[in-house]
Amino acid sequence: MNDFAEIVGRYREDGFAVVRGVYSPPEISAFEHAIDRCVRDVARKLEPGDIYFEDAPGRPMKSMFRLERHEESLAAMLTDPRLLDMARAVYDDAGVVLETVMCFGKPARSGSVTPPHQDNAFQSWDPPEAMTVTIAVDASTSDNGVLICQRGSHKAGLLSHRPSGVMGFSQMLIDTPDTAEYPEEEIRMVPGDVFLHSVDTVHRSGANHTDRSRRQLAIMCHSSRAKVDEQRQTRTQEILRNLHADNAGRS
Repeated sequence: MNDFAEIVGRYREDGFAVVRGVYSPPEISAFEHAIDRCVRDVARKLEPGDIYFEDAPGRPMKSMFRLERHEESLAAMLTDPRLLDMARAVYDDAGVVLETVMCFGKPARSGSVTPPHQDNAFQSWDPPEAMTVTIAVDASTSDNGVLICQRGSHKAGLLSHRPSGVMGFSQMLIDTPDTAEYPEEEIRMVPGDVFLHSVDTVHRSGANHTDRSRRQLAIMCHSSRAKVDEQRQTRTQEILRNLHADNAGRS
């Protein structure tokens, strides 16, 4: 396991950090089976907001949310001491919470673009002591929709967003921060790596034009001090309702 001091230093300076080799190949294989079961047995029963599909032949899964309700093996991630210890170190807080499990598909040949955004535009944490913890199930490479983050952009705070019209990512930045001040970095990972990024870190991803999917599990995490700003959350939910109404029947 990487040294926590190094992880915390990189996270606080850059707004993100990669932790290599957290999960073993057998654990990743178990995650693959769990995702397959959710796609096969659960996905088509879910409502918009809990699942989104790519607008492509076969309607492959784009993203699924709240998977801890459907898969015990994924629910167990919310109490994984490896993830909890990392989060406690980042926030110097024994009361951190791992809250929900998501899956982002980026399917082969049909994974679509994710517009630049900050997660806190959706999540509304105040203070923004919250992050997304991402576990690589497949390799992330430059050509299969790799996540791209702007280094140090979390220090700019929450920036102005507008409705994106994109199912699964309902808001996007009005203006992307200057890459000269906040350089972009590709987050290349192999299965078993873990990535931490602040809810205020600006990030995006391209389309997947390869024959290789780029599946990732993700967990929402926040400190015990972070609370949801209810007014902001209400505005976010209204944007989401309007998007679902405009795309009724397509999810």
